[in-house]
Amino acid sequence: MTARTRASSWLVLTLALLVVAAGASWAGDRDHEDGFFLRLSGGGGTGNSELSSGGETLKLSGTTADLNFAIGAIVTPNLALHGTIFGWLISDPTVEMNGDSGTATGTDLDLSAYGAGVTYYLMPANVYFSGSLGFGSLSTSGVVSGNTDAGPVLDLTIGKEWWVSNGWALGIAGGFSYHSLPEPGVDDNWSGTSFALRFTATMN
Repeated sequence: MTARTRASSWLVLTLALLVVAAGASWAGDRDHEDGFFLRLSGGGGTGNSELSSGGETLKLSGTTADLNFAIGAIVTPNLALHGTIFGWLISDPTVEMNGDSGTATGTDLDLSAYGAGVTYYLMPANVYFSGSLGFGSLSTSGVVSGNTDAGPVLDLTIGKEWWVSNGWALGIAGGFSYHSLPEPGVDDNWSGTSFALRFTATMN
């Protein structure tokens, strides 16, 4: 997924959440008993990735636009299994190397990942805990272009939702991710974390 597509998707998701919120009517409390499960979430936060090789450390960091999509099914009351597409984008990241720092103007740093996940709801509070483990890669575009090889990416999320119709709930969530991705041609990995605040829309 390109940086431009990721930014456009984040805007579309935000508009979709506003439309759902404006058109929904309060439906009261209900459990997640069975059926199709879809969670759309987007927001922002901070992220970083660094590579240490040959005694030198290169670190990229900045403010992220964050996306997280989960699609699957409720397999037992309040427990969902799903596939997850997730990641973040940093525009004009801060670059640090051996004590010096600057800004990579005109460059985008993009983490894209996909994997399998599980979400469990504590009812009737409608608070959930979610985790996804998959594979992903880092890419840069713009002034500097490049890609890592695929490696493991972990996403952990805790959120709270409120039912706004019989099939939709809106909410907020906090997310944490960790990645370790091989740099092509060397025996070292790019590794880092991110934290995000997301707005969510869940259909079940």
